[in-house]
Amino acid sequence: MPRAGDEQVTFQPMGRRADPQPGHNLLQLAQNAGVGLEAPCGGKGLCGKCRVRPEGQATPLTPAEKALLGPEAGLGLRLACQTALPQGGAVWVPPESRSQRQVILTSGQSGELELDQAVRAYPVRVPPPSLKQPEAAQERIFSALAAVAADRLSSSPELPFSLLQRLPGLLAGGGDLKVTLRKGREIVDLGTAQEGPPLGLAVDLGTTTVVAYLCDLDSGKLLAVSSEMNPQVPYGDDVISRMSLCAGGPQELSKLSRAAVECVNALALDACAQAGARPSRILECVMVGNSAMHHIFLALDPASLAIAPYAPVARGPVEVKARQAGLALGLEAWLYWLPLKAGFVGADIVAAALAVGADELEEPTLLLDLGTNGEMVLAAGGRMLACSTAAGPALEGGHIAQGMRGAPGAVERATLEPGAASAGLRVIGGQRPVGFCGSGLVSLISCLLQAGALLPSGGFDPERGKGLVRPGEHGLEFVAAPAGATGHGRDLVLTSQDVAEVQLAKAAIRAGAEVLMAEMGIERISRVLLAGAFGNYLDPGEAARIGLFPPVPVERILGVGNAAGVGAVMALLSQKQRRRAEELAQAMGYVELSGHPLFQDLFVDSMAFPGGDA
Repeated sequence: MPRAGDEQVTFQPMGRRADPQPGHNLLQLAQNAGVGLEAPCGGKGLCGKCRVRPEGQATPLTPAEKALLGPEAGLGLRLACQTALPQGGAVWVPPESRSQRQVILTSGQSGELELDQAVRAYPVRVPPPSLKQPEAAQERIFSALAAVAADRLSSSPELPFSLLQRLPGLLAGGGDLKVTLRKGREIVDLGTAQEGPPLGLAVDLGTTTVVAYLCDLDSGKLLAVSSEMNPQVPYGDDVISRMSLCAGGPQELSKLSRAAVECVNALALDACAQAGARPSRILECVMVGNSAMHHIFLALDPASLAIAPYAPVARGPVEVKARQAGLALGLEAWLYWLPLKAGFVGADIVAAALAVGADELEEPTLLLDLGTNGEMVLAAGGRMLACSTAAGPALEGGHIAQGMRGAPGAVERATLEPGAASAGLRVIGGQRPVGFCGSGLVSLISCLLQAGALLPSGGFDPERGKGLVRPGEHGLEFVAAPAGATGHGRDLVLTSQDVAEVQLAKAAIRAGAEVLMAEMGIERISRVLLAGAFGNYLDPGEAARIGLFPPVPVERILGVGNAAGVGAVMALLSQKQRRRAEELAQAMGYVELSGHPLFQDLFVDSMAFPGGDA
């Protein structure tokens, strides 16, 4: 007789266990068990990245597995999203299938900032009541506060009931207190005079990564930074996959929303631990993210973002009590989301534009935040025009045969010397390579173009790439590293289809930029600002060589770090900057590329790499 638990599915080498569920595949069980599996396509059987080796009575091979795995299917490999173990068993998860922590960009560039906090703490001395003046404790606090903050206090400040309940313990008679006021209208915290400063949290909720910045609201000092992979990634690398999941019903939206909220709570806890503070001292939280992340975090059905005319549920700033959004911060803390511009031009690019001062730029400047959803702003002479182009996930390693995010084992830079037996590869973490991240793809393609092994059309030249270019299952491919030099024991190759995916991505970005130029009547761009992790690690010369954006001198292509995070911090520390962000979003024009008469022709023209025609 089998013992209890023998029917469980055990994921190795993690040792995590899950009970088989009717209708649940191994990917779903892994997600439930907290096992990180690569699944850029969201478990649709399209990417082939969730490879596992099950031991037990597995369900039959599917057509998708046969197509994606090829000969490897005969070696026992399966796709977790296509396979189930109804009777339980062990599942070996190879290293290349495990979600690894990405190298997360947390820094950015910013200048001096005039503090104008929404939340301020005031030390007050509250007199005890007397028979002559038997005022209530609440009234005495209001009077004491008026004496030190008359210029910022509204005529009748609010004292939330939760703080009213704390008054007897804090103010038996008279004494010294610290009263924290928000926007001069609401008391959001009461404490002893020894209480530490009020804290603020700025969060950049990215599709792939989440970064939180903890600040002292009295001084504006940055106390700690904490970052993590977005826990929604196992449900799909891109926002389209996650919005599709939300279409499954309120429970699916709730699941993704809860995952993001719990992530922010965990980052707040970690940042406070670094600073030696309590999360209950966080009284203000500012968040930015793209439109899909905004909707999902706030549990707003994102269905309207997925269909024309891509209208968001809310476009202006959202301001609610943090606890209403599920955040475990100060009891009366507030959450402020910066405004969106349009369905796919979110608060993140608005924050980035705020950080670089796009509304004050005179020379034509293109601000690019490159990722699955390539958002960009063209600014010149006080004018701003934005668009979003569906670049696809290729520049983040998605839809690439051996693509991956910027984690240990990813090729981030390549060199190719004439006559060399293999490419020179710089790998994150200094270990053997297992795949290409976005900057590594661009770097290798740039090298191949320079060597003539890759033609401007995107096809490989077997003669110029002799010894390294060979026939593959789906056309010619370039061998970047032989099996003996890789971390997974297979040849690391760049396929013809991989090159085509990069061409599609770069054509969408280039065409979007040229549409903005045409709309603004600008013939040449003077400067390109690359925001976000991909832009920060991208080599400007290599990006220019593959024609990623309109021609601009290499020295005028600049990485500006996590500009969205910097903009969020600016909005956290200054109400003036919040108003400026709101005005910036209003003043910014928007172009919907899907219906623009120039876009399709420009897209086709941009497919070729510089130096030839497609």
